[in-house]
Amino acid sequence: MAEKNLIAWNVDAGDYPSSGEMDEKLKFLLRYAVLAPSGPNNQPWKLAVDGNEVVVMVDFDRTLPDVEPTNRTTYMSLGCLLTNLLVAAEHFDLGYDVEKFPDGVDAETIAIVKFGEGSGKKEFPPDLFDEITQRHTNRGAYDDRPIEAEKIEEMKAAVGDGGFRLDVLTDPKGRAKMAEVLGESHKIQLGNKAFRKDLARWIRANDEDAWDGLPGYAFGYSDFESYFGKFIFGAFDTSASRARKEMALMEASPAVGVLSTDAEDKRMWVEAGMRFERLFLTATKLGVRFDLFSQPVAIDPLRQKMAKILDVDYPQILIRMGYAPPAKHTPRRTAEMVLAEGGS
Repeated sequence: MAEKNLIAWNVDAGDYPSSGEMDEKLKFLLRYAVLAPSGPNNQPWKLAVDGNEVVVMVDFDRTLPDVEPTNRTTYMSLGCLLTNLLVAAEHFDLGYDVEKFPDGVDAETIAIVKFGEGSGKKEFPPDLFDEITQRHTNRGAYDDRPIEAEKIEEMKAAVGDGGFRLDVLTDPKGRAKMAEVLGESHKIQLGNKAFRKDLARWIRANDEDAWDGLPGYAFGYSDFESYFGKFIFGAFDTSASRARKEMALMEASPAVGVLSTDAEDKRMWVEAGMRFERLFLTATKLGVRFDLFSQPVAIDPLRQKMAKILDVDYPQILIRMGYAPPAKHTPRRTAEMVLAEGGS
């Protein structure tokens, strides 16, 4: 039997209340929405259901002020959640209309999605729905076999264009350059006590009864090792050893990806998150695993270095890609837990 804090991953499409009221259907869709990825699994969202509408809000209490003051990945995570919500809506033949930032870009509300019976336009491939519950981040070592060219092209197509671009580096020199950037970012950030303390809030022991954060097993730690993870991470500068480990994993992986945009603002971050989740679900369908890094993008000189290497404007996320067995999911708050106070 799965641990209690993993039950959110066990959502069954057969339980969809097809004869229920619209608000019941929308609450069911939220079970898929909350399975979106987010930084250190901080799940920075609040949701509300009002009749035929879902309101998506940022939870500023779950941001990481010393890790990422701009909240860039927070908005990207909310974009990922939106994609899951809309993919699920299309699967259950609900039409929708999305209004982003109805109260302005600095407001709490990120989007209001109005739903209607009867399917509207289809914006997502139907075969991505089943991947929502299978998608996960894999931080372990990957096989050395290359990712097939046709799969790389399918992943690039998932990102699309219109100001977005996915670069996939498969040559050793290109992977080494990105590994070097990643190593530099670890040394800078993990060498900063405030950064470590902020991130350590989300490190969990393997058997901790938490619905968010990263258990030690996500990093390959035994139960015993995981008991000390938060303390060691927060108290000691492990930047050099962590940098060496992550650089080695990246250089040994068959491919490294970078998602970039040609503009930089909160609207673009949300849309980048939507495109990224579509990419992540596509990769899951193809059997390709991802490990994700926002650290280099949060440090302006390193971000500029990435941009120069790739000849892009704004790198948004660094991705290690490859083949590996499935990894265990991390804890997730249920849809009921993230309904905002006063939300139905």
